[in-house]
Amino acid sequence: MIFVTVGTAAPFDELLEEVDRLAGAGTFGEPVICQGGQSKYRMTHGEQFGGRPSIDDLLAESSLVITHGGATVIQLLIAKKPFVAFPNPRAAGGHQISFLEHLGSISDISWSRNVKDLAKLFIERRSLGAASILTGFPRAGDIIRGVL
Repeated sequence: MIFVTVGTAAPFDELLEEVDRLAGAGTFGEPVICQGGQSKYRMTHGEQFGGRPSIDDLLAESSLVITHGGATVIQLLIAKKPFVAFPNPRAAGGHQISFLEHLGSISDISWSRNVKDLAKLFIERRSLGAASILTGFPRAGDIIRGVL
């Protein structure tokens, strides 16, 4: 199953539209379940819900996650779950773009500002598997201990 999460804080209709288009074309080859948050677009080629208390079970069960550029990205890196990320242009101050740019500089994540890159990135990440942090970068715990 492919799980799509766009967060609950802002709509991300253009990502849902592209996921739905690709699901209808058979690009994913698996069922699609989507947490659409505040988005108005309703998928016709998959299951969609607005929100729920936890998406942890869906993240665990999915073979790949399509996500916005929020905190879920860190959860997916830690879980070693393959994912493709797109910053939501409605996110406050463009922070999702800078977040993904920074992560991209220290890891091999698959992300783009353009949702039309989804098919290409999906195929790429499917063949690469889970993203990883490049060697030589300190772990968060090491940084915190160094400050204390």
